[in-house]
Amino acid sequence: MSGKRDQMFEILSRWPCLACPVCGEPLSREGENLSCGRGHSLNVSRQGTVNCLSAPRKDFYTAELFEARRRVFEAGWYEPAAETIERLLPGEEHRLLDAGCGEGWYLARLLRRHPGWLGIGLDISKEAIRLAARQEVPALWGVADLRRMPLAEGSVTAVLDILTPASYESFGRVLRPDGVLIKVFPGSSYLREIREARGLPPYDDGQVPAWLRQRARVLAEERVCVTRPVQPEVWADFVRMTPMNAELTPEERQRLAERPATAITIDLRVAACSLRNA
Repeated sequence: MSGKRDQMFEILSRWPCLACPVCGEPLSREGENLSCGRGHSLNVSRQGTVNCLSAPRKDFYTAELFEARRRVFEAGWYEPAAETIERLLPGEEHRLLDAGCGEGWYLARLLRRHPGWLGIGLDISKEAIRLAARQEVPALWGVADLRRMPLAEGSVTAVLDILTPASYESFGRVLRPDGVLIKVFPGSSYLREIREARGLPPYDDGQVPAWLRQRARVLAEERVCVTRPVQPEVWADFVRMTPMNAELTPEERQRLAERPATAITIDLRVAACSLRNA
């Protein structure tokens, strides 16, 4: 059985989408690594991932956070959002970019359901990409800044931007002219129980759509809003995974995790957009 590194090179033989993050020239295989015509080289790990950052980044997004997210996703909390994303994608054989993919759940779910599709997941967190690379799907995984993505112009048919700050200029560069951006952002009730437990006001869901409409043409939009009973251990995972709690100390997050509510609300807005003639 071929290893993850060989699987990555096999995907690239079918979809030569990678470009040098330094100069933008096409990347191709050279031994067990990738290089461009100007001599820049990227190491391909044994896990089949590439790291395009010149220096490591340290932030709130830890291995513990992504493990908590994985458990929440696998418990089905975000399945309605994933179904909506799938419904809003045009019906074709896609080459997908998941920008800010985290542990890769959304991209992996789509690729499992559509065997002819290929995908690439990029995230600035090395911990996230390490976890995403465990997914057994036809995908490339890389550590990268979304403002300097190692992708060729017009190489993807759709961009998934899920609860992640958008880089519209970069998205427009890598999307095909007829490609679609799927933008997912919080509704006003998103994780309201955690906000209430912290004494925070409801989420302001007016800023993101206003900015989105300045940069893109919205083709279709749906709202997903579901409130479900939550078990204490799942509440604790939500507390660990949400960036809302980034400024809390570990001790403060632990105290919040130990005071579970009885329910959690997932309130998301999903928009399919065109970046052409926006």
